[in-house]
Amino acid sequence: MSATTSLLSVLFAYAPVMAVFGFAAAWLYRWGILRNDLGPAVSAVSPTSEVALVVGFLTVVGGHTITVIAPDAMRALLGDISRVALIELAGLVGALLFSWGLLSRLRVRLRVWRAGGVEQLPRVAVLALFFLVSCTGALLTVQYRWLTAWYAYVSVPYLRSLLVLEPVTDAMTASPWPVQLHVVLLLILVAAWPMAGLPRSEIFPLSRVAERLTQLGSTSGTHKEGSS
Repeated sequence: MSATTSLLSVLFAYAPVMAVFGFAAAWLYRWGILRNDLGPAVSAVSPTSEVALVVGFLTVVGGHTITVIAPDAMRALLGDISRVALIELAGLVGALLFSWGLLSRLRVRLRVWRAGGVEQLPRVAVLALFFLVSCTGALLTVQYRWLTAWYAYVSVPYLRSLLVLEPVTDAMTASPWPVQLHVVLLLILVAAWPMAGLPRSEIFPLSRVAERLTQLGSTSGTHKEGSS
């Protein structure tokens, strides 16, 4: 085994543990010492960007989570080439929508930071990191054919081995470096996320989107009653 492979093996075996401990320490600091002070509110993004965040988040996170929970079912779906193409297209669209929504959020935070807003640097840094994770995921989908199959057969066994605290890193150390970079960025994001103090609605504004859809439905129903 080469020195590089050994180093990567150690990295992918212990970095997830460090990320979890980093998350816990940052969360305790945020809630225990800073009292979860979110600072002054910033302006909202457009309704279109919020819908992109919700749809993209559900597509990307849902697809990854389902594959981890039920890998055999996903592998059965991947047995047909047309289904693989459809799943990967849906994942790419979701990643692009999520990246678009994140970029809108990042631009708002950057404007506040440049205008002298307090405590904005950690929020800008975490949003930028989140944007990089999403963009690298989209680029991987374009760069590597059958990335969904790769995830189901390579990444998922690694993730499931972490859940039982018996990391098996052989598959990850043999992965292309863009895949490794994507995973490392994700682990850094996990560790750094609590320090930003970002409200969940900034990444997943489901309640705001649902409220707008409800208002739209009510308005549409009112117009129909008026026309009749």
